[in-house]
Amino acid sequence: MIDLVSRADWGARAPSGSYTTLTATRGVKVHYTGGHVDPATLANHGQCVAAVRGIQGGHMNGNGWIDIGYSLIVCSHRKVFVGRGLHHVPAANGPGLNSGHYAVLGLVGTSGVVTPPDAMLHGIRDAIEYLREEGDAGTEIRGHRDGYATSCPGDALYTWVQAGAPRPFTTTPPTEPPEEEEVPEVVSLGLSAETTIKPNITHQPWWTEEYRDTASWHPAGGQSIAPDADVWADVAAFIALRGLTPGEKVEIGFTRHLAEGTLVDYAWPTGRLMTVHADADGRVEANIGGHLKLSATQRGRVTIRHASAGTVTMETASAFKAILHRYT
Repeated sequence: MIDLVSRADWGARAPSGSYTTLTATRGVKVHYTGGHVDPATLANHGQCVAAVRGIQGGHMNGNGWIDIGYSLIVCSHRKVFVGRGLHHVPAANGPGLNSGHYAVLGLVGTSGVVTPPDAMLHGIRDAIEYLREEGDAGTEIRGHRDGYATSCPGDALYTWVQAGAPRPFTTTPPTEPPEEEEVPEVVSLGLSAETTIKPNITHQPWWTEEYRDTASWHPAGGQSIAPDADVWADVAAFIALRGLTPGEKVEIGFTRHLAEGTLVDYAWPTGRLMTVHADADGRVEANIGGHLKLSATQRGRVTIRHASAGTVTMETASAFKAILHRYT
């Protein structure tokens, strides 16, 4: 599911002229910036927004183009920014080549951020599939250098493109070490009662009632998977919320934390939270599953985020199963 950032959301300037209509293309060409990309973009999405604005300014003020030259732009957080968007001829592929392919930029360059994170590769695939489904893009996936004399999209992205632009988990599946002892299984019953989810902060249930495994890897009392060992954890959970505005966005997923609660990263399942939207009754139901690698100093949790002005209630946080495998 693509996570689009609208032009309004990233503060795009209005185009200075009219786009040329693009009915269909042979496919998509992948690009990089060709310059420095601030490493701060890896941790701070606000820096990604600033970078995209800067690119638009360079294209309009420096190149004299009517708008940013790319159809879509993808950052390291798997966010896909709308550039010229669907059915508009891009400007980034080169003279005489723009109408043949949509142009998708990965926010990497020649210095700073030079290697695309897995989340960015997923985002580029999200963008490609979106352009095929909604923009009548063909099946070709090419690099900018295919047909135009340039180093773009850089060696790392171009190698990935030449391999068919696979999703990272299809080429590097997680590997589990052999089990060294009997595998404990942890089962949680879920919430004992409904609870209110506060807005604009991270809420981390895991849950309030649970059984304790005989190896004592999972302490009773809730809040996290706390193995106190280096383990893989296969986990699944179901969450139901009510009290949202119809269509309102909620983010749900697995996260890794240090013992005192500091966030390490978003783990579900590709380095980000899953975005879901409330139905016509203001409810959200979400099933999540994941394969978490946890060190002895980390804790696995479920994180829920929303920004509703009303009272949001978690009705259900139902059974999960964590099968833990030691690794060395």
